[in-house]
Amino acid sequence: MMTTIVHISADFPDPLVPDKTKAVQSLIEAAPSFRHVVYSLNRVSWRSGVAARPFGDGHLAIAYGAPPCGIRLQNYLIPVADLILGDLDQRGLVPDLIHAHKFTVDGLVAHRVAGLTGCPFIASIWGDTDRRIFEAKPTLRNTFRAIAREAILLLPPAPWTAEYFAGALALDPGKFQLLPVITKADAILPPVHCEAPRFVSAFASQSWKRKGFHRLVLAVGKASEKFEEISLDVFGHGGPKALIDMTGHIRQAGVGARVTLKPAIDHGEVQNVMNRYAGFVLPSRPETYGMVYAEALLAGVPVLWSKNEGIDGLFNDAGIGYCCDPRSTDDIAAGLCYMLAEQRRLKEQIARMQAEGAFDLLRREAIGARYRQLISLAIGEQAQATASAA
Repeated sequence: MMTTIVHISADFPDPLVPDKTKAVQSLIEAAPSFRHVVYSLNRVSWRSGVAARPFGDGHLAIAYGAPPCGIRLQNYLIPVADLILGDLDQRGLVPDLIHAHKFTVDGLVAHRVAGLTGCPFIASIWGDTDRRIFEAKPTLRNTFRAIAREAILLLPPAPWTAEYFAGALALDPGKFQLLPVITKADAILPPVHCEAPRFVSAFASQSWKRKGFHRLVLAVGKASEKFEEISLDVFGHGGPKALIDMTGHIRQAGVGARVTLKPAIDHGEVQNVMNRYAGFVLPSRPETYGMVYAEALLAGVPVLWSKNEGIDGLFNDAGIGYCCDPRSTDDIAAGLCYMLAEQRRLKEQIARMQAEGAFDLLRREAIGARYRQLISLAIGEQAQATASAA
């Protein structure tokens, strides 16, 4: 009989909100040897009640009412867990494992479902959302620590997230197992030296604040004192408000001739476009992982990323770019200058690492294999624990 994994996720595309990120969907698709049942959560502000609609191959889209800002978060998620319990019972489903895809939200639901079914559970843990909710909800911290202790494994996408939560949740670091995020653009492109001092960045324009755009344009101005021809192309889709805001920062910084806002790149061309630049720069804060960093490295481009954000901890000592303080315009500017001065050496190092397979952990095939391994590990550890208890 095929092993059944129940997924509880607020980030799975469903008929109610079809344009959600496809990261969770891609992860599930990379483990086809298991049976997957998805409970997709959708919160509606200032409403009460819970309702559900089936979709796909045995999945359920759930709408639930709850106030914004996580007010009485745990209480409003109890009916969601109970709906899932009722659905499992009605269908006669006995899961082998539950995967909560966001620790501080989905984990509250999974914990209740697991406790009442006796099913083991694992949880993905995100440096952005989960860190923010954990810090904003001191009354739930003991609950979160209990959930973390009872989870078989916690799955952060980058080492810095594991380090933060090992301290915050008072856990042995061995409880954490790294699981990067799948990106569709994961081809390996050999680095190409760029004679012009040109940088590239890419993000959804409405997120310009958290992507550090305002400090980045100031840093370009500072770096131009050393590299007169420096330029930055920023690709991304967005609305009129973001365009006005970003253009205003460019003008205020006096870098209108250096920073250019461009439309989003077709996803199949992202890496080809990146490959032609001296480096990819994104001083985000906060940033859970940032698939675009992985796409850039696989495309042969050095990256500027933020300390304790994004991919921090994966390749810090490998010589693939610059880890900046995202709060410091001066440090971001220093990173730009460093990457231009050392472009050839950085790209030679990236080429070596590509040839050695050092970046394979960022690619779909390896992440899928890792996920399948972790599922088997979690089920095996639970079986061993059950046998020991018996």
